Amino acid sequence: MNELLSSPLLLLPVFAVVVAVLHTLVQRIRRERQRRREHGWRLIHELKAYSAWVDSLHGEPFMSTEPEELTSAQALRSARAIAQEHFPQLGQVMLRLLQADSQLMRHLREQKLLRLSEPGDWVPCQRDPEYRDLREAQEDLIDSIIARCQALIGDYGRPWRHTGMDSEFFASMSVTSSPCR
Repeated sequence: MNELLSSPLLLLPVFAVVVAVLHTLVQRIRRERQRRREHGWRLIHELKAYSAWVDSLHGEPFMSTEPEELTSAQALRSARAIAQEHFPQLGQVMLRLLQADSQLMRHLREQKLLRLSEPGDWVPCQRDPEYRDLREAQEDLIDSIIARCQALIGDYGRPWRHTGMDSEFFASMSVTSSPCR
């Protein structure tokens, strides 16, 4: 046995196997981290797309949209699915975002009905304190989710703030109305 341990040529295959196993493990960990980052950035993109969608609604009096059609945007549904599947630790804050979405959609429905029934009483979002409060709270939640997601994926790059005001992102989404904040 001593001869086996003292001969470097006999240890070479054992060492090669250990190195190969370690290399495979490191590669697997790197791929898993990369996939997690990709899912994180998809979540961030969907949250920004949702924010852009909400901001695009403010300028529209929903004349062509029935109140029952004002449901969560596809981007919010996608963000929720990504969070549930890949970031379950974001579950509570995503629930709060869904609740904020419901409150905002309720307010927008009420504003549409008010504009249709009593146009003189309707207030544009720039002067609507309830709308602004709801949007600010919603943007704070989105910013919080994005920051937590970045921490979870190990990306502490530039902080995302006020996603709804990102004009470059609006342009990429083909949204022409400016955000109301």
